Amino acid sequence: MKLKYLLISVVLIFLFYTAFGHEVKLTPENVSVNEYEYFNLTLSANTSEKLGGFEDIICFPNALNITKDNIILSNIANSADLKDVSVLNGKVWISLVWFNNQPSGNFTIATLRFKALNDGIYQITQKPKLSDIEGQVLDTTCNSVRVTVKPLNLTIVEIKPINPKLNNNFDVVISIENAKEPVYNITGIIYYPKDLNVVDLNFYYLENNISNVNLNFDNNSIQFSINLNTSKKDFDLMKLTFFTNKEGTYLINATIKVNGHKTTVKPANFPIGKKIPSERFVGFSTFEKNVSYGDKEFIYITAKNIDTNISEIKGKIEYNSTILKISDISTSLNTIEKNWTVKNNSIDFYIKTNGTVSNNFNILSFWVEPIKNENTTTEIKISQIYLFNENGSINVPIRDKIIIHIIPKENNTYMKENNTSLKVFFAIEIIDDFKVNFYSLCNDNNTHYFWTFGDNSNSTSANPSHKYEKEGLYIIKLKVNNSFGETSYDECLLEIKKLRPINITFSNKTIHSNKSNVTIYCNITVKNPFSTKIYGNIQFIDYNDYKPEKTYIPFELLPNETKVFSIPINISKSTQIKGYVEYYMPIKRLIKYVWSFKENIELIKPKEVKFNNYYYNLTLNQLKIIIKINKIRKNYTITKKIEIEENEENFINLIVSLIGFLIGLTSIYLKIHKF
Repeated sequence: MKLKYLLISVVLIFLFYTAFGHEVKLTPENVSVNEYEYFNLTLSANTSEKLGGFEDIICFPNALNITKDNIILSNIANSADLKDVSVLNGKVWISLVWFNNQPSGNFTIATLRFKALNDGIYQITQKPKLSDIEGQVLDTTCNSVRVTVKPLNLTIVEIKPINPKLNNNFDVVISIENAKEPVYNITGIIYYPKDLNVVDLNFYYLENNISNVNLNFDNNSIQFSINLNTSKKDFDLMKLTFFTNKEGTYLINATIKVNGHKTTVKPANFPIGKKIPSERFVGFSTFEKNVSYGDKEFIYITAKNIDTNISEIKGKIEYNSTILKISDISTSLNTIEKNWTVKNNSIDFYIKTNGTVSNNFNILSFWVEPIKNENTTTEIKISQIYLFNENGSINVPIRDKIIIHIIPKENNTYMKENNTSLKVFFAIEIIDDFKVNFYSLCNDNNTHYFWTFGDNSNSTSANPSHKYEKEGLYIIKLKVNNSFGETSYDECLLEIKKLRPINITFSNKTIHSNKSNVTIYCNITVKNPFSTKIYGNIQFIDYNDYKPEKTYIPFELLPNETKVFSIPINISKSTQIKGYVEYYMPIKRLIKYVWSFKENIELIKPKEVKFNNYYYNLTLNQLKIIIKINKIRKNYTITKKIEIEENEENFINLIVSLIGFLIGLTSIYLKIHKF
């Protein structure tokens, strides 16, 4: 009877872990917060198996906001071999893959910090997907979060300094936000330190909508009263211009009423005199460039060391169209919207990103080409450029111009006879993210090469290879000279980044079988991390000892698209499966990414067993072991070591078989003693 109850308990435990063993949860499940306040959610997983992969899509409404910087991964999540976190169009994507030290049990994935923008009741949902170490998808439960945003009765006044500098005029903008009713009247006092001198004050942000203004300057404060002709809600109220020649930390505060009601004021607290790193800038990547008549040069507008996520960029570039021709304008950013217009002597551009762009990135690139074969110098100038994050415009030092030196082409005998000039171009192959092969394409074989790789390394080979030590943006330059004294240049901005957007798993790595051929499955997941459509292929190599169903598999991927391929492979003996995945970028310069993979597969044949001077091959296709004894002539000791991988589907059979085996051994013991 006890054995019966024990078996029932084991079955119930098995069913419990099968049905409820895998869960992804957001906590707390109910949140109450005021408008314009932040709240945190914890994303955690609870699983009874070791995880090979974790993926979750968290959907949130427009009334709530989160950026990539506000997603903090746990130590377990950061230990994943592949990580991808992004925020786009009301969704948070978190993808993790572990090849080693796979987690299990109850653990935290990430902390997410949201900001409430509008009052109301909202829901945050999720679509998680878990997979085990073999790549098999696990049935997973999840929950949603109910967020109640309470209206904030107080209007918010924000004071924002714009690029404060020592010994320079700088502006401070005062804005009205979250107004609960149309604004007709504003009164208040603005307080500022004695070491700040007011240089100017204006209300042009109100677009001549002011009917009456009273101002009074007294003891480092400004008292004011403003009436508006027509009602307004959220807007910039005024701009103050200050000057100081003393270093320090300054506080500008205010008490302000809107329509007679109190407001919440966000003061400005900022340092002046702290040096801005010289490498932090937005603008041209170089200060000057030589361009030969008949050749083209790439020009880049870049941003470096930007410590916030950029959501929008707009600007204007001016040049002399009688000297230079502009063509092939492009951007490498992940964009939601982009447009640029070339007219007269200027380029107007606007770029809207997915809100995850930061640090170092290329904003715009284009070719410049001299129109006239004459020795002259001109410049390309950024007349205006603005970078915006979620809080508005940010201030960054600008490299606003590049000098272009035009070198005339000589009509030498070589050019007349061959009707050509020296031209060079190079293609790029990136291997496993950090090793790069460069291939020069030149119309003259009698050429000397000089490469610079952007990290103080160079080469004089025609087709060099170079391995980068760390991630970053690198300017690649190639200069070639021929025996006729001609020179040609090519260059590009190359981003080295740990991408590896592929995941390779196998259905079985250790196979116990006496069959001559066994089929396993190679599961390959490919994802497009770029903003453009890509073309790719999967190739297997050195397949003498194994046979894939297909050795070459082409595919296409749209931006952010993911595809999964399951390739049957016949194994005849222990072998190593090798291959690689290639991505081709459909842009003017040929850029190819290559990621290699290899895996050892072990095929173990059953061993012979000696019994009474006879040898038998034992193949265990089931968990049940039956030993039949017709007659006992002497005592034998039968020992068999059985190694069985844990598997939920076979758990009950394992318990029953072990119990049956114990009963069998008991019966043998009784027969031996009875005999």
